[in-house]
Amino acid sequence: MTSEASNLSLAERAKRYSKQKSLGQNFLVDEYIHDSIIKVSDLSKDDIVLEIGAGIGFLTERLIPEVKHLYAIELDSNACTHLEILSKLNSNFSYKNADVLQTNLKDLIPEEHLQPGKIKVVANIPYQITTKILIHLLGEIGFPSENKEYISDIYILVQKEYAERLSAEPGVKDYSAVTLFANYYTVPEYLFTVEAECFQPAPKVTSAFIKLALRDKPRVEAPNPKQLRRFIKAIFANRRKVLSNSLKAAGYSKEEIDFLDLDPKLRGETLTLEQINELVIKLDNKDA
Repeated sequence: MTSEASNLSLAERAKRYSKQKSLGQNFLVDEYIHDSIIKVSDLSKDDIVLEIGAGIGFLTERLIPEVKHLYAIELDSNACTHLEILSKLNSNFSYKNADVLQTNLKDLIPEEHLQPGKIKVVANIPYQITTKILIHLLGEIGFPSENKEYISDIYILVQKEYAERLSAEPGVKDYSAVTLFANYYTVPEYLFTVEAECFQPAPKVTSAFIKLALRDKPRVEAPNPKQLRRFIKAIFANRRKVLSNSLKAAGYSKEEIDFLDLDPKLRGETLTLEQINELVIKLDNKDA
């Protein structure tokens, strides 16, 4: 950061930066929210942290003095000019100009810092690729990403509506396939709301900061994860239908549906992940 920039507010620095609309760049400029992120992320001098989408370093600057080493990844090469300055000023900060969806943790973090269950992710990520980023970090149901084994917690800013879906309970409107995906590998926690005016430029949506604490093992043991994902997709592709009709619409046979002996009024979106998995296991054992 130049001496001139250090005298400017975060909002003014963000205004002066030529943003790339295609990257969904909305810079968090509220210093109180930055303080809140640092506080709830429970950082220590022993922590190895990954920041995704570091931008021009507003959150980066706050993270560096709190952790053992901060690794950042940023797609915008122009923004990396700012990160390069930070890397020269701070021996515990490194960054890479790359697409996170094309980069694994082992490509970012050296072996001495890449220990199982030790990496914290703390980031303000592009909302339009939230699910893609989570899948890249965690993997699909039953098929963990190679990145997952190294992560302990994920602290991220997301769209408020998305955060509510991640932490929703069965039977409510926000309960969705994303809810079940997130709960399979993690314990989601809604931490606090962030209003649009906290960003520059202000987005058209309200945001939320959330925590995804990785489980020691998946929430359910799924002998047939592909069938589990298919079943979940069937439920939420036809959530207004009773479960038997949702399964029929998804291509399950009458014989399979009859075998499950479902309550004719049962709706799939009222079922927990455990209950859905039990139905899948039952179906798998149909011809046993």
